[in-house]
Amino acid sequence: MIAAQRVTRQIVSGHSSTLPSLPAPKATDVVAALSAAERGAVEELINKLFREIRNARPAWRQAWGSKEALESAKVTWVLALVEGQVRDWDRQIEHGLRRLRAEPSDFVPSPGKFVEWCRPTPESLGLPPTERAYQEACRNAHPSARGDARWSHPVIYHAAIDVGLDVLMQLSGVDTWKLFDRSYSVMVRRAMDGQALGDGVPLGLGHDSQKSLAKLAEEHSQQFALRVRETQGIPQDGAAARAALLEKMRIKREVV
Repeated sequence: MIAAQRVTRQIVSGHSSTLPSLPAPKATDVVAALSAAERGAVEELINKLFREIRNARPAWRQAWGSKEALESAKVTWVLALVEGQVRDWDRQIEHGLRRLRAEPSDFVPSPGKFVEWCRPTPESLGLPPTERAYQEACRNAHPSARGDARWSHPVIYHAAIDVGLDVLMQLSGVDTWKLFDRSYSVMVRRAMDGQALGDGVPLGLGHDSQKSLAKLAEEHSQQFALRVRETQGIPQDGAAARAALLEKMRIKREVV
């Protein structure tokens, strides 16, 4: 009991503001694997969350009209949070609660909707929307602009580098938009989680001028080839590529 209270106190006070991170294929397995101390901490967290929801949504009794319904809902919400990778109170759940309080509704949202609210958007981090970030990346990716490029935020720079500056210039707008949209989302999540965005931000958030031209050309060439293959659905693995080619040619090979 004392151990459970200690874990709970750490989570709620912010010393360790995460639900236990236990890798498992199913949420039910994660919950089943919790120790007694971790179960106590999770119970305290979910009770705190439900108090916040009831304070913000006066019509909560329409969703949880009895004690049994309330307790059953808590189990469902724990599973939804685990499945949605929402484990951090300060960075994720508080973000979701802000959205909850801002929404003009008296009713309790679904667990899936709340999990969606816990995920950051570019705007919530003071970043431009994806469309504007994409325009900045394409503008700065132009060969004539790279030397003097100025990036408004490291997240946009790293998303552009992840896609590849040459890729942004040489593929079609439809393809580069898909690639950048994915990379930007990843970088936004990393920023929200306090993770490193990438290897070293170049001088002045400009471009990696510290590298030799030969090294830059080699990296850009390799990255461009990988991105083209990925966009066109070409397997990256040699064996997979061979299998796809044989399939296309309708040639069967038995595995020895």
